[in-house]
Amino acid sequence: MMHTRSYLKIGLTGGIGSGKSLAAKRFAMLGASVYQADEISRHALDPGAVCYDRVVSAFGTEILCEDKTINRKLLGQIVFSDKNRLSDLNAIVHPYVINELFAMAERDLKDVTRGIAVFEVPLLFETGMQSNMDRTILVHCDEELRIQRVMQRDGLSREQILARMRAQMPEDQKRSLADFILDNNGNEEELFNQIDALYQMLKSEEPRT
Repeated sequence: MMHTRSYLKIGLTGGIGSGKSLAAKRFAMLGASVYQADEISRHALDPGAVCYDRVVSAFGTEILCEDKTINRKLLGQIVFSDKNRLSDLNAIVHPYVINELFAMAERDLKDVTRGIAVFEVPLLFETGMQSNMDRTILVHCDEELRIQRVMQRDGLSREQILARMRAQMPEDQKRSLADFILDNNGNEEELFNQIDALYQMLKSEEPRT
């Protein structure tokens, strides 16, 4: 007998510094099961992990630290300065991450009635992953505010942040693809109020597939 999914799959995305992780935390506080693509992809590059050997083979041992861990800062500099190299990395890591995200949700929610799984995926639209979601949410924030947030949070230069932004899909294109848009140009309370209202609406929806 075929298993019928009883939980909603919600794709949550936004550009670097938009506040999508903050939004994900709020959804978790409200009762959603939240799964983060970045967390899975980080562990996928650990020594012995599923993507480690392929990434080292593709990018060379120059990306390794003395302890054989991948120098993520160096890898980031390589891929965000060359779109072809970024595509190479994504082709290795993303299929595994997507499969793992959905497998985790299925394990957690297969026996839950009317559950909500929120998948925080920075490259949701770039990878076409939205086609596997019931609904998609974009966290939007003006570019300059995003730059200031990331500079404070990560210590990156403006040029490094802009390189990461340019490697992602343009904001206008994301807005046209999203079912819902959360405006994060204000304070935390304003963002949370939007999320609270949206969550209540999503609780009444049925899975599309």
